[in-house]
Amino acid sequence: MTISTFLYSSTNVVAEGEPAEEFLKRLRAAGYYDLANAYLDRLPNLPGVDQGILSAIPLEKAQTSIDAAIASRSNSQRDQAFEQAETELQAYVDANSSHERASEARSMLGKLQMVRAAQHMSGELDAGKRSKAREAYAKAAKTFENIQSDLKTKLEGMQGAKIDPLKDPEKATLRDQFRFEYLMARQNTGEAQLMAAKTYENPSKDGKALLEKALAEMVELSEKYDNYIIGASAFHKRGDIERLLGQKDKAIESYTRMLEQGEADSLREPQIGATIGLIKLALEEDPPKYQDAIKQGEEFEKSLRPDEKRLAISQELRIELAKAFIAKSKDEKNTKPNERKRATSDARQLLLSARKVDGPHSAETKTLLADLGVQSSDETVELPTADDPASFDEAFLSANQLVQTSQLLSDQLERLRADKASEDQIKEVEESLIEARQTGVIILRRGLSMINSESDTMQVNEARKFLTYLLQQEENFRDSFVTGRFLAQNAPGTDSGLVGGVLALGSAQKLIAQAGDREAEYWLKELQSVGDYLVRIWPDDPKAAAAQDIMVRLALSNDDFDGSRKLIDEMPEGPQKFMLARLLGQSLWNDSIRLLSEEKTQESQTQMKAAAKELQKGLNGISGGLVSMEAFQAALTLAKIQVRTDAPDKAVKTLDNPKYGPIANRSKMDQPSASLISDLYRTELQAVVGLMTTSDKGTDKLLDRAAGAIDELRSNAQGADGEKRLVSTFVSLANDIRQQLDTAPPAKKAKLIDAFQVFLTRIADSTDDKATLQWVGQTLMELGEASMPAGKTKAEGQSAALLKAAADTFTDLKDPSEAGLANRFLLGKTQRLRGEYSSALNELESVLKQKAMMLDAQKEAALTYEQWAGELEPKFAGRAYKSALSGGRPGPDKKNTIWGWGRISQLTQRNEQFRDIFFESRYHVALCRYLQGKAMNNNAIIEQSIRDITGLVVLYPEMGGEEQRRKFDALLKQIQRAAGQPVVGLK
Repeated sequence: MTISTFLYSSTNVVAEGEPAEEFLKRLRAAGYYDLANAYLDRLPNLPGVDQGILSAIPLEKAQTSIDAAIASRSNSQRDQAFEQAETELQAYVDANSSHERASEARSMLGKLQMVRAAQHMSGELDAGKRSKAREAYAKAAKTFENIQSDLKTKLEGMQGAKIDPLKDPEKATLRDQFRFEYLMARQNTGEAQLMAAKTYENPSKDGKALLEKALAEMVELSEKYDNYIIGASAFHKRGDIERLLGQKDKAIESYTRMLEQGEADSLREPQIGATIGLIKLALEEDPPKYQDAIKQGEEFEKSLRPDEKRLAISQELRIELAKAFIAKSKDEKNTKPNERKRATSDARQLLLSARKVDGPHSAETKTLLADLGVQSSDETVELPTADDPASFDEAFLSANQLVQTSQLLSDQLERLRADKASEDQIKEVEESLIEARQTGVIILRRGLSMINSESDTMQVNEARKFLTYLLQQEENFRDSFVTGRFLAQNAPGTDSGLVGGVLALGSAQKLIAQAGDREAEYWLKELQSVGDYLVRIWPDDPKAAAAQDIMVRLALSNDDFDGSRKLIDEMPEGPQKFMLARLLGQSLWNDSIRLLSEEKTQESQTQMKAAAKELQKGLNGISGGLVSMEAFQAALTLAKIQVRTDAPDKAVKTLDNPKYGPIANRSKMDQPSASLISDLYRTELQAVVGLMTTSDKGTDKLLDRAAGAIDELRSNAQGADGEKRLVSTFVSLANDIRQQLDTAPPAKKAKLIDAFQVFLTRIADSTDDKATLQWVGQTLMELGEASMPAGKTKAEGQSAALLKAAADTFTDLKDPSEAGLANRFLLGKTQRLRGEYSSALNELESVLKQKAMMLDAQKEAALTYEQWAGELEPKFAGRAYKSALSGGRPGPDKKNTIWGWGRISQLTQRNEQFRDIFFESRYHVALCRYLQGKAMNNNAIIEQSIRDITGLVVLYPEMGGEEQRRKFDALLKQIQRAAGQPVVGLK
């Protein structure tokens, strides 16, 4: 089940609103501003529309103009829309002073006038723009003063202090609303006066009167109303104004009182502002007290929450903190060079972070970065904003829409990526998605801070569910876990509580993946605690299975197979349990392969059997007509295990199972990958070959089936890459058959070879495909080599016949170009195994002339010289052994085309990648030297072969591992015995 399904699986609690109002919001949200205005024009003619919205049509049109202005990318269109909105609002305010939404309209007008003023202050400033901005701020201040006056009269008329909330709750609510709007108007008045003062080039001198008016508003708010959020936050602006007026001590006191107001979400931004003010004061000292500034700002900057990191005020904090580090970097008298270098680096990182967010700070950021030697960047990102909700209900409604919007944007993003849309399109949607999530978090946090005893519990739980989800999407996993766990524990038995708990588990998983060992252990315990709680409280709810799913997967990620099995066994019967059983089986299979690669055969077999048991259990539990790709893959893995454990008949039955068999249900697979198809038919081939060796019945049918699997593999391999994949598949299959032959008893080995030779002949006769024919040749060669008795270097009997067939196949495919290198190498190897040493060296020389660094060919050529020497008379053998050691077949440059064992060991000695080849070549150096000395009856050469080994063990005591060490030890003892020395080996 997806997260979006979780979020909307319960009945959503939606605040009631007029259909017309809701439709307008949706039109604006979709960017249909002209349509919204047309709809407003039609409203008076529509039946059933509330009179309240009809009387507020001019206000709604103004809101539409504001939204259109904000969305517009054209400066001229934006200015025109703002101007129209201001005109509409002013007309509405003048004509509807007693309307119930008049206060809202005046507030909108004032804010819009503030926005218009800020527009005048953007870009290159001159006296004219400053003057227009000042006039706009003055209008805004006057608008907010009118709001104050109106609300003050209403509050006095209500005799607010004498209202009893218990006896007259509606009047008390209205009083609280008026009081909030009054305080907001006072704050906005002071803000407008402060900004008007800042339009002067020297605010403290030319704007002093405005600053003093603004300060009076902020002092009144902060001293009389500090038990309200608005009053408490006023300490920030109060400090700013005092700093501009040169009242340093008072500013420090105001900033400090701001920081002491507690950690409420609504106070975070003013506290960031207060921190900025303290940094500025420290840097204004002579000399600058940069260390105080850094201490004050660094801790706060590091503690910025994810939803705060893109705020404009956060970028201002980063810029001021960067200035402090720059000041430190310039203090050569009191700092060390490394400290100054580190300070420059810290400043650069802060400014680069600020540059990622577009806003008024961008120009200053660019300048400061240029001073540090960093070039400008075109990268800009829009800053998400969220207006303060007036109530929890309003916050919930907005957040609900934002969550739905984020889901729509996520879907759109997936479609764009699937359609390979342009980077600009994808980036635009990504930024919108980030904005929607961040805005939702801000609104929900502010809304949840407004809940009280009368708030609807179900709606509050829904809000916490949305917050948990959005925090997780923003990768704020700690807060998401805490919020989700709180919701689960405080809403037991509810759908919201369950979803919160499941989301908390997902966040805990992420935290475990990101954490170090010690912290991961803590989060693991937290996850298990929440998981156990969910299963206990919601034992029969299908969604609770998600908790068990996470716990099982986490146990598997830690290779805790017993713990996973226990969790699965405790689950009720159902699809989830059987799916997890299959997952456990897959994990056990992967572990068995790991153990096999570590040569832990017995442990690997044990895990393989356990994997087969879990996979079979999970497959048997499948019910219904639809089977997932995961189940088909599990069946394929089970068939692989059955092939490896010598049960090809069971493997074929698994592949052909009418319910879950991947061969029987091939047409039902949903877009299987090319690699899966190759794996599937490769496994079928292995199973068929295995079946041919265990039964004499139905050989023709089995051969037909094998040919069909080959055809499927060939059809799956399209193009150059497909052909390479086909060759790789055949080569891998040949190697697997070789492994079966290595471990098969003699009777079965002969039967296996005979049956497979028939099989290979059938394939070769039915195709001209070079990849298939080369695979046939290589398989014949592998079969021939595997059937040679131990210690034999020249094939006889059945082995010789197989190798002749392989050589004939390679000869037919022979290609002198570089494309034929692999084929000619295999032909050379086949000729060596047949004892045709001169022909083998001719083929290998042709390969090495084209690709001298082909180590497999160099080893094969050296081994050919070595084995040929063993067939020659002693008077000729010594020279052949020398060629095996030092190479032969000189080219035009007089250098040997074939290197010999000595040169191979020299070139692989210092490369860890070729460690095994190095020790293999050193073994053959000692062996050839010994055999050369023996053929020439030269004791000095024999003694040198002893030193070849004893000198190597000094440098490499482990001698390349246990197997190589045993070989060296046996060879050394053989040489010591032949030389008449004490037979001590490597000791």
